[in-house]
Amino acid sequence: KELPEEEFRQEALAVKELCRRYHVPFLINDNVELAVSCGADGVHVGQHDMSAADVRRRIGPGKILGVSAQIIGVSAQTVEQAILAEKHGADYLGVGAVFSTSTKSDADAVSHETLQKICAAVSIPVCAIGGIHKENLHLLKGTGIAGVALVSAIFASPDIRKSCEDLK
Repeated sequence: KELPEEEFRQEALAVKELCRRYHVPFLINDNVELAVSCGADGVHVGQHDMSAADVRRRIGPGKILGVSAQIIGVSAQTVEQAILAEKHGADYLGVGAVFSTSTKSDADAVSHETLQKICAAVSIPVCAIGGIHKENLHLLKGTGIAGVALVSAIFASPDIRKSCEDLK
């Protein structure tokens, strides 16, 4: 996300080709305009970036829309945010940080109870985000999540392939 726009675009196009080769959906994070202009399969935005409804209007109905729900505490508002994102066209939610994370220092904590309530309140897949690694992955069992998003657990490893195999 920190690359100059043209460099980001060139890298996006290269990754798009790689994704096509392996039949993997290609999503751009936090850059709706780039996702549209390079023909990405979708975009993932934070709740503070642009409203899900605005993003959906911009990308159209045939693209994937992911929305991060980085929220605090156990309250009706957290579930309401998830429901609103779904209502406005989100295809999945990223909810976290479910554990302490060094990747996103500004991420707010989400309790497992809140995670469960969000999963129960929406019909779209919920992906847990934040601080997830091999030693704590099992703690998410029973929350209702459809999957997890990992960064450091993979990219901080000296053997990425082995880390992915161990996590799987």
